[in-house]
Amino acid sequence: MVVVAKGSKVTTVSRSELKRLFSGDTLVVNGDRLAPFNYPAGTPERIAFDRVILGMSPEEVGRFWVDRKIRGESQAPRSLPSALHVTKIVAKFPSAISYVPADQITADLVPVAIDGVLPSMAGYPIKVK
Repeated sequence: MVVVAKGSKVTTVSRSELKRLFSGDTLVVNGDRLAPFNYPAGTPERIAFDRVILGMSPEEVGRFWVDRKIRGESQAPRSLPSALHVTKIVAKFPSAISYVPADQITADLVPVAIDGVLPSMAGYPIKVK
């Protein structure tokens, strides 16, 4: 599920906003410029997120970022090596946003609704395992 730090002003984002944000665009929500964090390429969490939100396979994502680099466009979101790193970084920075498996949520993180749908509701699009 998509998460932010406890106390963040971000409570909901749209699927299209997530796609833009994790595709290198800037996203400002409630006055905060969000800083996205990814899992490393090839991990199950990253593959699932990229398929659902970006609509791309791992190969397509790789080509997408090479293409942007060649054109001098923005870089990919920072990748963190594990769920533990993701939870610690997101919990520490109010403007950070990422995705984690439900069993990795700590008291310092809060889930974000996507298109108004909370993780506890049917139809939540991110089911990271």
